Amino acid sequence: MVLSTNLFYRSNLIFLLALICGIALPQGFVIGKTLIFPALIIILSITLLRFPRGFFRHPGPLLSASIRGNIMNYLVLGNFIILTSIFLIQKQEFWIGMILIAAMPPSLDIILLGNLSRIENNSVFTSLAGAYLGALLIIPLIGLGFLKYIIPNYWNIIVIVLGLILLPLILSRLVIDKGWDKIIEPSKETIIDYCYFVVFYTITASGRNLLMRWSSDLFVIAFIALVSTFIFSFTIRKIGLYFHSNENKINSFLLMGTMKDCGLAGGIALILFSREVALPSLIFAVFTFIHINWLKYKMSHIDKVANIN
Repeated sequence: MVLSTNLFYRSNLIFLLALICGIALPQGFVIGKTLIFPALIIILSITLLRFPRGFFRHPGPLLSASIRGNIMNYLVLGNFIILTSIFLIQKQEFWIGMILIAAMPPSLDIILLGNLSRIENNSVFTSLAGAYLGALLIIPLIGLGFLKYIIPNYWNIIVIVLGLILLPLILSRLVIDKGWDKIIEPSKETIIDYCYFVVFYTITASGRNLLMRWSSDLFVIAFIALVSTFIFSFTIRKIGLYFHSNENKINSFLLMGTMKDCGLAGGIALILFSREVALPSLIFAVFTFIHINWLKYKMSHIDKVANIN
């Protein structure tokens, strides 16, 4: 619990520092854009080292939680983002950015939130793993359905998806099987901190000038982000309580149904598209950041009450 709390404080500081530097010193954007792809691969690969050895070798027991993760992340949250964007957003670049967010797997911060809320690790890992494996199919399908005639080379999406999702999965299993994770362990959090800074600094620097010319579309994006985090969170909790579900199960559904990997969406947007396409992921990242800290506060409060009782 203490370790999870310390990691949250560090990730909060890194995220805020990246936003401040991206707005105040955007001159490093060109360097950041060059580094963002390897930074994302490193973040995903090291984070996936948390999955225990042999985790993916027996897929049968993972099926139930995996299906739940895909339903909440793609069918519920992803469809909401796509449908609202189609009807409410006018600028094509922002709309593409929202489609990318909808196609993304859940945020990896779910692992730390799962620890804080004392959800069984196996449930968190299986839901998250299922959603990431589902992304290998869902991202190309969403791209085919919505972006085929917009992207100059549609196959670039396939290559990027394989590079940012399948490659980290393979690398993380290779590192664990070879025992190299023990070498990485002492410095892995520092490495992730540097990479997170690169990712969110680059996304922020890319959208700095656009943020200065705030438009009606950006208000709509902010509203969709607000609904898909706080309103969804409130609704999922109320539904869970109505059906008398236990707190761990409610939290599991809540985490999978309210948070997207905004860094991954922004990175893909900058690699394949433009600064305008990356901007929605920055707005979503800010709301996700606030939402994560709100959930952390709520979960800590619930935990304290449970200990008193």
